[in-house]
Amino acid sequence: MSFEKKLKAIIKEEGYSQAKFANEIGISTSTVEKYVSGKQEPAGGIMLKIVNHEKFKKYTLWLMTGDVNPDAGQICPAFSTQEKCGLTAGEEDTLKKG
Repeated sequence: MSFEKKLKAIIKEEGYSQAKFANEIGISTSTVEKYVSGKQEPAGGIMLKIVNHEKFKKYTLWLMTGDVNPDAGQICPAFSTQEKCGLTAGEEDTLKKG
């Protein structure tokens, strides 16, 4: 699964616009646009901002590995959101449940 599609799914699942997500993380909207379009991947510091943010922490394992662990509070966006973001159709990887 590609990072840009995962990030897009997280933003959609939380009901955020790209601008609101950027504001929450403390980065520019144009930077988020580059991430969701696949033109750029976040550096380590930005990734830490995402996974350490209270709203997005629950997606850390899934964002980084594709795995989920609901018992530890690590989830992924709903299947319907993943479909809309192209994560379930045409991807070779399937969602692994941990």
